[in-house]
Amino acid sequence: MPVTSMRSRRRIAVLAGGGMGAGARYGVALLIPGPLFATFIVNVVGAGLLGYTLARLRLAGRSRSITVPFLGVGFLGAFTTFSSFAVQLLHGPALEIVAYAVGSLAGGILAGAIGLSFGRRT
Repeated sequence: MPVTSMRSRRRIAVLAGGGMGAGARYGVALLIPGPLFATFIVNVVGAGLLGYTLARLRLAGRSRSITVPFLGVGFLGAFTTFSSFAVQLLHGPALEIVAYAVGSLAGGILAGAIGLSFGRRT
């Protein structure tokens, strides 16, 4: 069996995590009516999970492990969706677009901060 480099293992981890994260996002889109609300939910939840995950891994001394590429870059990178968010900002009434943009950014920052805080405490 060939020995794989750490770089190769990280690429495989990102690929595997990305496939799982995209599948999870699709599942959320099936469960939550309305693309704006589904995108808002996955982005805010993903920001919180990313904050929590990175804080936990750092405290555990595993911030350079294969877990970061798998969970942080792969799974949560594919679970959250900046591209859908950006496209959704191009359609709809101006007031709705501004509220959606501000709410998404504020929600993501707040969720990320809460995730970091919980990650540091547990």
